[in-house]
Amino acid sequence: MKIMYVEDNPANISLLQRIARMGGHDVINYTNGEHALNNFAQDRPDLVLMDLQLEGRISGLEVVQLLRQRGFTTPIVAVTAYAMVGDRERCLEAGCDSYLSKPLPIAELVELVQTYERKMQPIVNSPSAPKLNGAAHP
Repeated sequence: MKIMYVEDNPANISLLQRIARMGGHDVINYTNGEHALNNFAQDRPDLVLMDLQLEGRISGLEVVQLLRQRGFTTPIVAVTAYAMVGDRERCLEAGCDSYLSKPLPIAELVELVQTYERKMQPIVNSPSAPKLNGAAHP
């Protein structure tokens, strides 16, 4: 799975890279929302973790809103150190699929990545799953 992490904190970037490597995932990192936005279609991530406070002129929520306006449906998880009442709702309204507060909870982050990885995998035993030699894939 290809994960785009839009974050400007080196410690958080390093943490996600370690977690991603353990699962065999690739991480693309941008510290600036505009760069992430401009490269999104080319990078084609499977999952986005979006910090809300970024370097540059636009915030993480603005990046999310612009991606959604452009028709991208990639799962986006908001990540913020400023966990205030109403932030989760504001993130979901902007188009985020989920929300994590900082400091990044390692167990939750691992579970989050695994959850989205499972969602990407085809349903193997369903009647509509591709068949190989007349049998469903193991």
